[in-house]
Amino acid sequence: MNSRREFLRNSLFVVGALSVKSGSPSVPALPPQNVEEEEYWRLIRQQFPLSHQKVFLNNGTIGPSPYPVVGAVYEDMMEVDTEARYAGFEDEARKALARFLGTESSEITLTRNCTEGINISCWGLPLKEGDEVILSRHEHVGNAGPWLSRMKLTGIKVKAIPFGKTAEETLDIVKAAVTKKTRVIALPQIPCTIGQVLPTKEICAFAKERGIFSFVDGAHPPGMLKTDLHDLGCDMYAGCCHKWMLGPKGTGFLYVAKEFRRNVQPYYGGGGVDTGWDLLTEPPKLNGYVEDGHRYYYGTQNASLLKGIVKAVEFQEAIGKERIEKRIRRLGTYLQENLLKAIPEIEMLTPVEDTSRGGLVSFKIKGKEMAELQTYCRNKGIIIRYVPENNINCARISTHIYNSFKEIDAFVEATEEFAKA
Repeated sequence: MNSRREFLRNSLFVVGALSVKSGSPSVPALPPQNVEEEEYWRLIRQQFPLSHQKVFLNNGTIGPSPYPVVGAVYEDMMEVDTEARYAGFEDEARKALARFLGTESSEITLTRNCTEGINISCWGLPLKEGDEVILSRHEHVGNAGPWLSRMKLTGIKVKAIPFGKTAEETLDIVKAAVTKKTRVIALPQIPCTIGQVLPTKEICAFAKERGIFSFVDGAHPPGMLKTDLHDLGCDMYAGCCHKWMLGPKGTGFLYVAKEFRRNVQPYYGGGGVDTGWDLLTEPPKLNGYVEDGHRYYYGTQNASLLKGIVKAVEFQEAIGKERIEKRIRRLGTYLQENLLKAIPEIEMLTPVEDTSRGGLVSFKIKGKEMAELQTYCRNKGIIIRYVPENNINCARISTHIYNSFKEIDAFVEATEEFAKA
């Protein structure tokens, strides 16, 4: 009996704490747009439950959600489990994402993460043995794994290219890699390794001219850069909501241009995918697939997470996508410039060219193991990411709207100490 009472008491404490965070007037409203710039961003920081005991510079791995998102997810989960409500917010989430990404809602598929969208695209394309797919030498496993698996099982060819120091150089490298057998260019808009912003619009236009399918790994740009997929001109684009969009974890999207949809075969079936089926006919039949993004996702969805997507989009829209991009770029530039000034031994991997630089900055320090920098910083309460992928072995720093110049100064100081040790 005592254990049961203790369980109930603890449960009520947790519920109460979450209710305060999600709905209490003590959680500040968004500041007016005309507040002085640094004060504005200081007030924005108060929107996040992220610990003030840490300097969090690893948004490129996972983005902390603000209170409006956390609260919406929590409250809806309580309603679902109180009222035994089924489903909800699918249409709202797709409309919000379409508005945020510059697409039609019918072009949006709801996924659990970027990798799921990549797999749908990779396996759904009509490729045959010997067809070439262009990747980069900077791929996350989420983009490398599906294409390499298809290479192993179906005999397609994968070609991995380097990047140039500038957008123009990178575009030239992509063009030079194309052959008569190239069927797909499948590159990240911003690679997870060095944060270089690729000339994706120009790459997609080149692919279209050559009759080549264009797929974009978009794990990082939405929420960092103002993103308009119709303007970008790609055939397919997979992204996630849990990084720069600051949405619920386990949420993502896939964009397939409506005029391209018939080229991507769905391989999973379930509720919402088809236009009708019948097991009582002889033979049984499947009428076809719906003419929207629902053909690629199916079954029961977590409605509370979908509501969180809506709130994440609304949060960013209330601040302004242009204002967010400007802030992120300004922080990233400040970080890069101060690292270069403070540490003579630094090897900057992220281009210094404005158009090729966003909110991810990666570097090495000559004679130093960069995995040790990650540990050194963690011991000081500064969270960064070590990048071992593709033997790059660098440090990667993410700057988002909850970060400040003071936090960047603290990181630069810690890195300078590490370099001199």
